[in-house]
Amino acid sequence: MSKKSKAFVGINHLPGLLLASAAECERWIEAGLIPVAEYRTLQKRGRIVEAPMFDPETIAQLAAEVPAWRMQGENGDAERHARSKPKRVDPPTVQPIDDAAHRRRQSILAPVRTNTGIYVAEDVRKIESGRWKSERVFAGYRAVFSQPMQILLDRGSTDIVIEFAFAEPLDVAAVVLDSARVGRDEIAAASDALKARLIELRDATFAVCEAELASWRDELETYLAAYDDAAERQAILDGIQAAIERLDRIHASDKGGPAGAGRKLRQKLDDLRSKAAARRLRHLREAQIREASGYERYAAIFPVARSLNRRFLFLAGPTNSGKTYEALQFAGEAETAEILSPLRLLALEHYERMSEAGMAAGMVTGEERVLPEGVTHIARTIETLDLHRVVDVCVIDEVQMLGDPNRGWAWTQAMIGAPARLVVLTGAPEAIPLVEHLLAMTGERLEVKILKRKGKLRVEGVPANLKKLSRGDAVVAFTRRNVHDLRAQLVQAGRTVATVYGALGPEVRRAEAARFRNGEAEILVATDAIGMGLNIGPLRRVVFSTLRKFDGVRERQLTAMEIKQIAGRAGRFGHHDEGLVTALPEAGGYAQVETMIGNALKGDAGKLRGKAYVRPNQETVSSASEVLQTDRLGRVLRHLNDTLVAGHPDLRMADMEEMIELATLLDAVDLPILVRLSYSMAPVDGREQMAVDLLLDWARQHVRDGRVQAPDFGINTDLLKLEARVKIVTSWLWLAQRYPGVFEDMEAVVDLRANLNAKIEEKLVASSVSHHGRPDGRSRRDRGPKLRRQQKKGRSWMDADAGNVEQHRVRGRSS
Repeated sequence: MSKKSKAFVGINHLPGLLLASAAECERWIEAGLIPVAEYRTLQKRGRIVEAPMFDPETIAQLAAEVPAWRMQGENGDAERHARSKPKRVDPPTVQPIDDAAHRRRQSILAPVRTNTGIYVAEDVRKIESGRWKSERVFAGYRAVFSQPMQILLDRGSTDIVIEFAFAEPLDVAAVVLDSARVGRDEIAAASDALKARLIELRDATFAVCEAELASWRDELETYLAAYDDAAERQAILDGIQAAIERLDRIHASDKGGPAGAGRKLRQKLDDLRSKAAARRLRHLREAQIREASGYERYAAIFPVARSLNRRFLFLAGPTNSGKTYEALQFAGEAETAEILSPLRLLALEHYERMSEAGMAAGMVTGEERVLPEGVTHIARTIETLDLHRVVDVCVIDEVQMLGDPNRGWAWTQAMIGAPARLVVLTGAPEAIPLVEHLLAMTGERLEVKILKRKGKLRVEGVPANLKKLSRGDAVVAFTRRNVHDLRAQLVQAGRTVATVYGALGPEVRRAEAARFRNGEAEILVATDAIGMGLNIGPLRRVVFSTLRKFDGVRERQLTAMEIKQIAGRAGRFGHHDEGLVTALPEAGGYAQVETMIGNALKGDAGKLRGKAYVRPNQETVSSASEVLQTDRLGRVLRHLNDTLVAGHPDLRMADMEEMIELATLLDAVDLPILVRLSYSMAPVDGREQMAVDLLLDWARQHVRDGRVQAPDFGINTDLLKLEARVKIVTSWLWLAQRYPGVFEDMEAVVDLRANLNAKIEEKLVASSVSHHGRPDGRSRRDRGPKLRRQQKKGRSWMDADAGNVEQHRVRGRSS
């Protein structure tokens, strides 16, 4: 089984593993003698470098070959410099093993071990002596000796273990390598010489270690004196003591001598002290931040909700089960209510529906606030929840969004913190386990009502033909490019098309859905945006163009829940007896596709379990900034991301990477940290460099001028740029809601967004109908004399301001 890359070591570990210098290790790597396991991309001093990593087990096996590599290196150097610089060649430091020498060494070693109690043995290593051949050689002796030493005062002693590699003394080598017969007296003399050398090394090594320990303890006392709190000093000492109990063996050799062993002991102790202090400080800071934020007792940070005797009703059912309608009935019958939606478009629809019903309705989204005097019922996007306004009923729509890594925190906050006497949840039944798990934190009771789908849903047995789609079909793709490609093919085939995808503003999506709902467009081409409650009217059939999507990290198969959510839009109750689901041939082998869709519709999708997502609020960021003693928002958010709910049994952090990246860029602007936090939370696409640059420019204007200039975009450009400009204007309006005194001319920017959306809709309408074969059956000669005259002058139908003509035709037909 292959090793995990986290078990690899860097080049700085090689000298200790091979008992060699760093220069030797680098030379052997270049020669290919030390294999590189992998390369990792690291950032050093602001530069990106490729660092080689090594398998420690392989390196340990290669240690026996080091003497041979050194001999080869010396021989190679001698051959290169023999003519210019003659050099005396010393006897080799390693010797091939022969049985006679081995037996003599064993005879010499036996009394040494007995008389000293020190383990000492031959240092025999294996080297490659030729292709497919290896040879065992003698490299000296390796001894292991230990001595109990008191590292910390008032604590128990710790055994310091030294492994010392040393060369064979000359007196011993003379006896071992003597070609004549050797007697007992000579063996005994060699044994005494080896014993003397071993005791000399041991005593000298531990004397140096004692001196280093005394010096280290003095420094430790000075270091601890800087901590006023006795508990802090004790915690650091406890951390050091715990680490000392796992102190590794210290490796030394002739090269560094006893002083080298002392230096290594000192270095290990310094590392233990630094790590213990850093760990204690880190734990202290984390505890202080958790205590200040209240996230360890998450439910307690919503005191208004805790003061109410809340009831929970979960209307769980698939798409087209009437759950949203029933939830809105609860809201409509209450004296006060709030409806929390995942999209601004849905909030707008709920607001209009309540207004039409005669309620005192209002609407709050990230970019706008419509709150007339005496308002009782407010439709909101879920992130704008008011944690202090107590109402009778709060509806939380699409509660399965609890499992979304990016936005799930808002549903967690709403469930735990919504200040309502009755909280009505709507969503997929798969969310029931996670909802129950969350409410166990508050001890509140959950009533679940399971709703069934109104109308059947069936998977067709054959794939759909794009050129033979019927009126009322919706084709689903998962990228903007694929949506436009499919739309172009349908238009070329003479079909009228409406288009819905995420990059379009809510107003345009709504207008396109209305065109399809009213019959002005035969076919709808959309992304999975249609799965989130958008009112698209009587949809007969859903046609998947693919069952794969890119989720921002990787391309993957659609989950069963995603398939159910999208496919469930087919077959509007009261309009169709059943909804149909199929796919285009390009989605893959249809037998497999049919099975995959069928299994998703029949079986239960994966249940939502585990921990719920949260995100730090302003109070937490402010507290963390004080504890960490920094106003660098990027650093504060990174620390909170890593530690705030680490180890929490019920909570985990939402994906904050893009927010942290924006915060790091904003740290270059001299704004208060909480203002920078607002900017980092603005709905800006971090992948759009122009949007990021404009956000930074707004922040600089904010601090420099005290006001931010309104965007001034033209509307005569291509569709892609228009969509990007709508996003930028939306971000500006989002910030304007939070800093109205800085972001002025809000009405002008609202008008600009309306004009941009109108232009987008105009372009979509103009390009939604084929100009070669009109679906209303009118031939070219029926288009009137004016157009025939234009054609005679060399102007085509496309050149005749198709957008205005098509818009006029559509309006005329709808009236």
